[in-house]
Amino acid sequence: MTDMYDQDDHFDDEPEPYYFEPEPEPVVWADTAVRRPSGCWLAIAIVLILSLLASSLSGLYWLVNPGSESGRPPTAVPRPTRTAAPIVGLEELTVTATSPAFSAAPSLPTPTVNPALINRIAFIDNDGQIVTIAPDGSSSRRLTEGSTFFQFPAWSPDGRQIAAIGSNNLGGAVYVVADEERRQGPLAEPLSLYLSRREAPFYLYWSPDGQTVSFLASDAQGMALYLAAADGAAESRKRTTGGPLYWQWTADSQQLLIHSGFAGPGSRLELLDAAGDRDGDQIAAPGYFQAPGISGDGRLLAYAEELAALSSRVVVNNLQDGDSQTQLHEGRSILGLSPDATWLAYISPDTPGETEFVGPLRLMHTATGEIRLLSRNDVAAFFWSPDGRYLAAFLPNLPGGDINAALPGKISARMAGQNRLPTLNLVIFDAASGEGRQLLTFTPTRTFLTQLLPFFDQYALSHRLWSPAGDALVLPMLEDGRSAIYVVPIHGGGKRFLAEGSMAFWSQQ
Repeated sequence: MTDMYDQDDHFDDEPEPYYFEPEPEPVVWADTAVRRPSGCWLAIAIVLILSLLASSLSGLYWLVNPGSESGRPPTAVPRPTRTAAPIVGLEELTVTATSPAFSAAPSLPTPTVNPALINRIAFIDNDGQIVTIAPDGSSSRRLTEGSTFFQFPAWSPDGRQIAAIGSNNLGGAVYVVADEERRQGPLAEPLSLYLSRREAPFYLYWSPDGQTVSFLASDAQGMALYLAAADGAAESRKRTTGGPLYWQWTADSQQLLIHSGFAGPGSRLELLDAAGDRDGDQIAAPGYFQAPGISGDGRLLAYAEELAALSSRVVVNNLQDGDSQTQLHEGRSILGLSPDATWLAYISPDTPGETEFVGPLRLMHTATGEIRLLSRNDVAAFFWSPDGRYLAAFLPNLPGGDINAALPGKISARMAGQNRLPTLNLVIFDAASGEGRQLLTFTPTRTFLTQLLPFFDQYALSHRLWSPAGDALVLPMLEDGRSAIYVVPIHGGGKRFLAEGSMAFWSQQ
């Protein structure tokens, strides 16, 4: 079986791949090699480079690796000294994939499922089409058919529609399709919000009110952020350009908190009015991080700020009372506010001058500044549960235990076969107690590993891995060379096979 990325040779008259050289960056639209700074993601890129370079789909680099733009790694800064929760190393975690219920704090009971929830999962099947399904495997609906191949389906906030990137011999497009039962006759054509052959889209994100689909497309200036009416009533509008570009919508869908250009000259951290056309006021000099965060009430902003001597600090800025919580960090930090805005989770390396974005996982209390070190082991990504009770963390588990084993230019070290892909340890952390438990070790799909994880902080805002009740995750896994979707309960019971396919995401409702 081949997954969607192996089907690129089905495209006719595709434009020649276009690369933003010389920047080494991951790919979202094309299945191409990922090149990151030395360390975990560099090793992963070397593992995949031979198999990924074979595809012929138009190469559109997304979210440029800003480490090389700065031309200089951050200098050493003091490590965090405040710790209040257990420091959990992987060797201390208990495997609970088949154990009884996850041990939670008494104040955090096991969530119960609301029967009024939509509670469906969207994924891409082996033909590159959008399918939705109930978590128990029932009520499967194939929503698309034909020669267009889809990627990264994102649920609308009300759970009634799905937006996805699509590609055919006309170019790349943004589509919206309703999640409805199939009636007699052919399926309804998805609504096209944008189509371009040379400036194809490669990432999308619904506004909280479900009225607008924001998305990134390639542009002469690097990248362009577009806004499109979800009902297709008006043409999509280019709101701003830059690169890389990260953003979060405000809860009222009126503004976007954007981070563009990474750090240094030309970088931006500002609030843009969705309906306007002007840049906003600079909030701070952006530091070494990716996606910014804003609380639901608009009171808190989360980002990293560049300081003198090329250092950077994580910041939670309280706009209401003018207070800020800060913490110096090494290298690049990836951060995310909890849904209830109580905690800011962030990862960053401990090695001075390191350009990695994997590292120990910490929490900062947004009101007190208290720092908790949850895991001393490197964490590649984390995702907050919808209620902010748990973090699902992915810890790399590379072959041989040496993340630098596969060196650049050493072809013999490239393990292109899917059965040699690095595995990930899924660990669930209780934010209240700091307790962590390993649920399982799995081999992720190439798309999940090379395109979603390096930019998980942005995808966490637009694509949901957690169930609406916060009691399970949906994950794409490779088993026996085949890509399959599994539901992973966090309170015990083991993973459950759902369907063959890739790119699975849960509805928000």
